[in-house]
Parts: sequence; structure tokens; C-alpha cells
Amino acid sequence: MDRFTADPASVKNAAYVMILVTVVIVLVGGLIVWVFDRRDFPDLGGALWFTLQTVTTVGYGDNVPTEGIGRAVGATVMVVAVALLAILTATITSTFVEAAQRRHRAGIEAQDRESAERLLHQLDDVIARLTAIEAALTSASPGADPSLSPKRDP
Repeated sequence: MDRFTADPASVKNAAYVMILVTVVIVLVGGLIVWVFDRRDFPDLGGALWFTLQTVTTVGYGDNVPTEGIGRAVGATVMVVAVALLAILTATITSTFVEAAQRRHRAGIEAQDRESAERLLHQLDDVIARLTAIEAALTSASPGADPSLSPKRDP
């Protein structure tokens, strides 16, 4: 549980918590059904099998409680199982969406880098051309005052 509270967005941590919660629900629910509904579940194995079927939403129907407490436990286990499935589905979906967004951002960043490199190369070309033009102008007018020629900042 400490690992989950430290990094709740981790799919691995969420899976551990969900497995732990499922096991606890099966054990506690099975124990409660076995203790309070001995008529329908005379042995702990049968009670655990019932809660396992219920928490996994399989529900074969081979073991069904008839006492109120057994039905209450079954209903609680069903609601929690559906909630766990919803959380699992949401976690998996958000993981896929996050991965797709990361790939998309990486693609945009790569395009931005390529664009910046292209612009730098074009700027280098412009600077080289300007340098060539300045050299041509200086050599074309040998008597011109060099201080009047346009200066370029480095």
C-alpha cells in the first residue's frame, strides 16, 4: 500500500493493489459467509469458492447463499468486483493514452529539432553569402574606405 500511495499512477502498483484487494475480499468474504451461513456453506473451501466466483464475476451458480448475511456478502463482493474491473479498465486505458501522448510529443519534438537545424543551416548559408558579397564589394572598389563598408556582428 505504501508503494501505491507513493506512486499511484504506476500501472504495476495499481495491479498489486487490485490483486491484494481481490485476495482480501475473497478471504474475508469467504470467512464471513462460512461463519454466518453454515447451512449453505458448511466448509471454508466452498465459501471461498463462492466468493472467488463472485469477485471474478463468473458466478457459476453452483454455490448460492440463501441466508441474508450470505446474500449481503455476495452483493458486496459483486459491487466491489465490478468497481475493480472498472478501475482496471480505466488504468489500462489511461496507460495506452499516456503512451500515445508520449509518442506524439516525441514526434513533435523531433520535428521541432529538425526545423531548428534546418533554420540554422539556412542562416549559415545567408551569412556565407553576405560574407562573399562583402568580399566582392571590397575587392571591386579598391580605393574605397574600409570603414564605410557595412560591418557584420559576429
